[in-house]
Amino acid sequence: MPHHHHVTSTPARAPVAISMFNSDSLNKGDAETGTANTFTDPFEAYSPGQTTLASKDTVIGTGAASTAGDIVTVDYKGEVLKTGKVFDQGTFTFKLGDRKVIKGWDMGLLGMQVGGKRSLKIPPNLAYGSKGAGDAIPPNSDLKFDCELTFVGNGAVAEAKIFADGVVNRIKSPRGAILTVLFALSILIPKDAQLGDVFKLF
Repeated sequence: MPHHHHVTSTPARAPVAISMFNSDSLNKGDAETGTANTFTDPFEAYSPGQTTLASKDTVIGTGAASTAGDIVTVDYKGEVLKTGKVFDQGTFTFKLGDRKVIKGWDMGLLGMQVGGKRSLKIPPNLAYGSKGAGDAIPPNSDLKFDCELTFVGNGAVAEAKIFADGVVNRIKSPRGAILTVLFALSILIPKDAQLGDVFKLF
């Protein structure tokens, strides 16, 4: 998952690369060579070494739009851009702009609407930098995330969703399920209890 462990340089709706001829704007040399005026898509033009992220909406959502301070839930898949190796995927709930995830997520997910899908290309300075993240993400890696926004909210109920979703995600793995049960038991067991006292609970 981004950061514990997912202002863009492009507008919320990134332009699609368009090749067009405009007879009024082409000069004589262009007309003779057939050269087109081309608008470059910043997402497709992204190259390692740049320091700004690029985003592209593949589906425009119809629900609430995300703003800084909102609680958001995102389905995501993350891969190392250079190799295409998927290093993580799942669902994550967090407060947008609260620096609980990599900067590229806090910046790149702003303005998304629920139901929307957005792809992000994130440079190392807005991701894991020169340290990388274990064996999964080498140092100075550009990352690509495919994200779908499934929830936007705020207030106490939305804040509680962060905790609830975290518990659910832990239970999905056998190790996580054991840790969750142990955590729950730790609440029931007095701090000064002996091992024998623990078994009396059952």
